[in-house]
Amino acid sequence: MKKGILLLLVILLAGCGNPFGSAEFEKEDYKKIAEANNRFSFDLLKELNNLEGEQNLFFSPISIHMALSMTYNGAAGKTREEMADVLYVQDMKLEELNQANASFLSKTLDKDFKSTLKIANSLWIQKGYPFLEDFIKSTKDYYLAEFQEKDFSSKKTIEEINHWVDKKTEGNIKDLINEIRPNTVGFLINAIYFKGDWEYPFDEKETYTGDFILENGKTKKHSFMTQTGHFHYYEDDLLQGIELPYKNKELSMVIFLPKEGKSLDEVHKLLSFEQWNSWLSQFQEKEGRIDFPKFTMDYSVTLNDPLIQLGMPTALSDQADFSKMVDGGGVMIDEVLHKSFIEVNEKGTKASGATAVIIKETAVAIDTFTMTVNRPFFFAIKDNESGMILFLGEVYEPTLKN
Repeated sequence: MKKGILLLLVILLAGCGNPFGSAEFEKEDYKKIAEANNRFSFDLLKELNNLEGEQNLFFSPISIHMALSMTYNGAAGKTREEMADVLYVQDMKLEELNQANASFLSKTLDKDFKSTLKIANSLWIQKGYPFLEDFIKSTKDYYLAEFQEKDFSSKKTIEEINHWVDKKTEGNIKDLINEIRPNTVGFLINAIYFKGDWEYPFDEKETYTGDFILENGKTKKHSFMTQTGHFHYYEDDLLQGIELPYKNKELSMVIFLPKEGKSLDEVHKLLSFEQWNSWLSQFQEKEGRIDFPKFTMDYSVTLNDPLIQLGMPTALSDQADFSKMVDGGGVMIDEVLHKSFIEVNEKGTKASGATAVIIKETAVAIDTFTMTVNRPFFFAIKDNESGMILFLGEVYEPTLKN
């Protein structure tokens, strides 16, 4: 059975003083990006369902949206237009997008969450490659990206990138990058870590073994947590919905369960930004019981095809225009990789996500050539006005007259 687990992640960045450099933004600019991120979330969920079929999936939309937003800073022309549409920022100026992201990061810096939430961004480039200073500065100032200039021909660089991701996700995401191809010139990486205890923990003594019904009707034995109490709850003819808050009710997990005789496919057909908001607006406090399976899940996916299907093919082609990223352009997105992890038990939830946007040179990046006439060759002499050929020749062995 497909499982789209929607976990609301908020970001915490550790730091002191003003980490945003020269970036200027208003306290509530983050409100400008919330709808864009959520609309992108449901679009991508549908594409991943089409890609994966009836398989478990779990991803961090905010990680992917933020990594692509950093990349968007370097886009121009048709590439920029397509990315803007997919990210739902077509009505925002670039500065507004960056300010919204910085505002959101700043908001979480100032808040004392009872859960552990962290986000980190980084930009890794091939040593000496002509990335534009304005692009680098934007990722540093607005996204607090750590900047690294490395030798991409060294295997040590792969280890360093993976170590960075491993550290930022508390060891939950390993080996995000398996190789660095010869034409790779940059990585834009986002990493998220979340750990939250339930506001109302499940009693481990009440955990029991029961039957989980698979999509094909078969059953498997599995461990279920259970508790009774007052919950934010919703129900209609298609599904039941419940909200399980984490400590201090600052964050929650929202669960939607198709009713008996209904399928997750039927839920997916309705699921959209508007429908999500509609369902949430109808949640009301109600007394009841929840039985919920414990589970752990690792997930990884290459997002090239889903992003192309959503409408940004140019950025992933040799026609890409990232002239605001690299001097002269000539680069494209090679891959967008995403890995995620979640563990749900009686105490709470741990979740991590990491996204890498890999930048490579395109075939059209070469704007110089070398021609060494050191083999037999053909030549002609012509009259340019008439086009008439005056002389033709072939040289197999050049000679000099004494």
